[in-house]
Amino acid sequence: MTSYDLRTHGVLPGSGRSSPTRPTRHTLTADEARQVDGLAREAAVAYRDAEDPRFLADVGVIAHGLPAGLRQAVNRARLDDGTHVILIAGNPVDEAALGPTPKHWRDIGGQEARVAGMLLMIEAALLGDAIGWTTQQEGRIVTNVLPITGMEQSLVSSSSDKELTWHTEDAFSPYRADYVGLYCLRSLDRTPTTVSYADTGALPEDVVRVLMEPRFLFSPDDSHVMPAGTPDGGMIRGPVLDGPIDAPVLRIDRDFTRVAPGDAEAAEALGHMVAHLDANLYDVALAAGDVAFIDNRNVVHGRRSFTPRYDGRDRWLKRVNVAVDLRRTRPGRMASDVRAIG
Repeated sequence: MTSYDLRTHGVLPGSGRSSPTRPTRHTLTADEARQVDGLAREAAVAYRDAEDPRFLADVGVIAHGLPAGLRQAVNRARLDDGTHVILIAGNPVDEAALGPTPKHWRDIGGQEARVAGMLLMIEAALLGDAIGWTTQQEGRIVTNVLPITGMEQSLVSSSSDKELTWHTEDAFSPYRADYVGLYCLRSLDRTPTTVSYADTGALPEDVVRVLMEPRFLFSPDDSHVMPAGTPDGGMIRGPVLDGPIDAPVLRIDRDFTRVAPGDAEAAEALGHMVAHLDANLYDVALAAGDVAFIDNRNVVHGRRSFTPRYDGRDRWLKRVNVAVDLRRTRPGRMASDVRAIG
């Protein structure tokens, strides 16, 4: 496994190409951080919270008030179809005002956490529109990522003792996000997020051919509570790789992707891809104040294991899903002004 220092640039591990490593970083200056903080706090006065329909409608305009240097850095990164992660460092986090890490995702936290959720949404609006899921965290748009007692060995982000294995976020759905935004509010041990990518130039051509055929079965992960009677439990069939060979869209979940019984060729190709992604896995350690936008089309992500504290100082992130083209998700939403899919 490879550890990645976000302050440097190098060569993609395992690739024979001279492409730069793909996490890109913009560190806010003190003035930029104050400007970002002020914008989020103004929004917190003007709107109820990050779920306020008025805020969801206006946040794209509010984002125009972000510092020009930040907007330029994010815009350049989004135009690079090889970007893995866009990291914005130096966002303000008032540790004293934040309060303890909640014991459950249902507790959204106090006023400071509310402001943080709005800050994340404002920066996310540089990339697209936020979406949620009716089947996940009660349909909230901004969700909590934190350890929960009894979930230590689970296959969801509330786990801790067990590593959260790499995955495309919501790989089972055609309406899955283009970016996953994570705002680190607290991480005393700097527990790394993991990232991996597919280098099609390093894969055998026959394996790539099979991976681009719709012979793979994707099921909802355990964070989704699917309604009773959902056909096949929400499972769908599709390819692992799609689009141009030099910039394919990657879709796979290590725990929730399989092949139909008897399809030995697809099983072999899937096994090859799993080993390939395992070999390319690297760490991105987020500190308090880091906002990371993971390109859900280019990479998979997960999280290393850690020992939970359950003393109010545990790792705590705010999360949002972002669709570049909101209209693309419309078949999955009940109405045009509803952001939750399902």
